Amino acid sequence: MPLAMATPGGELRLTAIRGGHCIRRRLADLGLNVGTLLHVVQYSGHGAVIIAVKGTRMAIGRGMAHHILVEPVI
Repeated sequence: MPLAMATPGGELRLTAIRGGHCIRRRLADLGLNVGTLLHVVQYSGHGAVIIAVKGTRMAIGRGMAHHILVEPVI
């Protein structure tokens, strides 16, 4: 499912990044690669998705969040 559809709480694993080379490189520069574990801290359906990755919080725009595919970690 896209990151933009994830609910806050719980651990997620990044499974794929849809998009071109530029978006994949930008996310890799932020530390978001396939297999990375992350938590959605805040998302109200409008604006940015705030995530926590390795103890660091960052805001991902809603458009970019639709390109990031995640799955829940069981």
